[in-house]
Amino acid sequence: MASQRSRARRVGVQITGEDNLRQLAEMLRPLAEQKVRIGMQGDAELAMIAGVHEYGSVKMNIPARSFIGTGKKKGQAAIGKLVRAGVTEIAHGRKSVESLFAEIGEVGLDRMVKNFNRIKEPSLSAHYAAHKTGPRKLLQREEDLRESLTFDVVPKGE
Repeated sequence: MASQRSRARRVGVQITGEDNLRQLAEMLRPLAEQKVRIGMQGDAELAMIAGVHEYGSVKMNIPARSFIGTGKKKGQAAIGKLVRAGVTEIAHGRKSVESLFAEIGEVGLDRMVKNFNRIKEPSLSAHYAAHKTGPRKLLQREEDLRESLTFDVVPKGE
């Protein structure tokens, strides 16, 4: 998977009436114990290629063409909206934590794949393009990289 940075945000849920707070805490506890990781998974060679594309390489004169980090950023607003609505649904017993985590993963993965498909910058250098044979794709093993994008739900300690 990608780097292990994580971010926690508070979600304001308002419950009114005679709700049982212990029961509510039990329903919401898995949200604090697990997280959704969205990134790529593959063999060592594919991970190396993904790292070079994500961060660039001064040694190989390859500019960064981030698809994981920028895809995550582009998904933050949609995921935040989904989480706010989902936590309220969980608190009212209309949704499970597992289904919310699955929705978060799907939305994040969708944004990342859409971002991956839009990568056009920076373009190939004129020198490299003149010597390149075959298709002028920006990303090596493009299909393998796209198919390696995934998400999973893991305990927060991982």
